[in-house]
Amino acid sequence: MKRHFQLILEVILSVLILIDVLLLSLMTVGLIVGIHLTTIYSISTFDLIVAILILLDLIFYRIKNRQTNFFSRVFFRDYWFFFVAIIPLTFICFNIFHLFNYTIIIGLIGIFRIYALYRVLLIGSSRVRKYPSKTKLDYATIVLFLVLIIGSYLFFIAEHAVNPEVSTYESAMWYSIVSMTTVGYGDIVPITAIGRIIGVIIILTGMGYVSLVTATLAYSFLDFFRKESRKAAEKVENRVVDYEDKLDELIMQVNKLEKKIDENKKDK
Repeated sequence: MKRHFQLILEVILSVLILIDVLLLSLMTVGLIVGIHLTTIYSISTFDLIVAILILLDLIFYRIKNRQTNFFSRVFFRDYWFFFVAIIPLTFICFNIFHLFNYTIIIGLIGIFRIYALYRVLLIGSSRVRKYPSKTKLDYATIVLFLVLIIGSYLFFIAEHAVNPEVSTYESAMWYSIVSMTTVGYGDIVPITAIGRIIGVIIILTGMGYVSLVTATLAYSFLDFFRKESRKAAEKVENRVVDYEDKLDELIMQVNKLEKKIDENKKDK
């Protein structure tokens, strides 16, 4: 039960880290082209929550399992990226100290923290990535993020000067996310040819990713049921072997008994 509970927490934390990496990447681009303060505050708050969860995971699962000192050199060498990931850089810089004059420097440092979050994701989701690795879903997720980040930036550059519906970078982010999920609210419509091409690429990427996720889920369920069926068959086979062994022992005892009876008859 404890192992299943840890696996569930691992899945939840992995999903939250993926969302956090995506939001921080989009915010890093937004710091270059312009982004609202409310958006920065919201993303920074979410990043703080993820950092707290990573800290709890580090204390309760990494340190206890290794049974080593939190400040030891060996532990820091193996898990240095955890120490970087538990520091909510954007929350400290923007929500607390309001260092908006140093957005470029903070953005560059934030890229290093995004890398640390990626390393934490690789370590923390080792069991979760079993099936995605087999179906290449992990690589597809990286491609999805790159298309979403680069696509939203290029869509903003292409549309914001001529499209009144794309006056902010948040609008480009919203269009990219909605198009990638193939929902299509229709509140933002590209005007330029480049914007339409970017929209098509984003939509096709989202459709392909959803198909791959569906295939991964189907494969994982089939593999799970196949393993369970194999375990059940092995149990039945072991029981049959046990019964055969017991039957052989019984036959040997009967043969011995018959020999004794025959010997008694000869003696008489």
